[in-house]
Amino acid sequence: MAATYDFKENPNPKRDGEKQPLHPRIVSKGTISSRDLLETIASGSTFTVGDIEGALAELEKKISLYLKEGYHVELGKLGFFSAKLKSRAVTDKNEIRASSIQFDNVNFRASSWFKKQIQGDLERNGNGFHASVLLSEAQRRTLLEKYLDTHAFITRTEYSSLTGVLKNRALKELKDLVNQGVLITKGKKSTLIFLRAFQQEVSAT
Repeated sequence: MAATYDFKENPNPKRDGEKQPLHPRIVSKGTISSRDLLETIASGSTFTVGDIEGALAELEKKISLYLKEGYHVELGKLGFFSAKLKSRAVTDKNEIRASSIQFDNVNFRASSWFKKQIQGDLERNGNGFHASVLLSEAQRRTLLEKYLDTHAFITRTEYSSLTGVLKNRALKELKDLVNQGVLITKGKKSTLIFLRAFQQEVSAT
């Protein structure tokens, strides 16, 4: 399956309304969770999800330890990790104390091999970049209620399609309704569904 792209305008540093050049950017198809990745690897190997999850946890701990100690860390053929520092700008290195310099972020430099592995077909995305539609909270709630009038439950993906709200916001809104006692959940992670709280009460009587 080909990756898709669209064009975005470069940020305008002067903020004067002047049109800026466009640059191509991948249109994301979503995020592959760690769990999804582990299960995919396990399904095509002799390792269990637990085996891979344990190895990943050890990698996370050791990589962070070595970065903290000032090493660069190579991870297989993927590339190299290094720590990044931050401080205020100075013209003389004696102007600032060590206590004012802090770890800030982590850099990742992909290897030549890894860069070659992600080369593939590209197609222009006809829909462009997605953004949450501008429906009010009341309108989204009405759409949800009407949907649940004819369906036993709704998933996060279905709620996103119904309301135009993107993944993270959709999940937050559904969980907020759970906290308010309007909805309840069944299942976990990729199989998580949301249904009306009173439906559960009715089915239990």
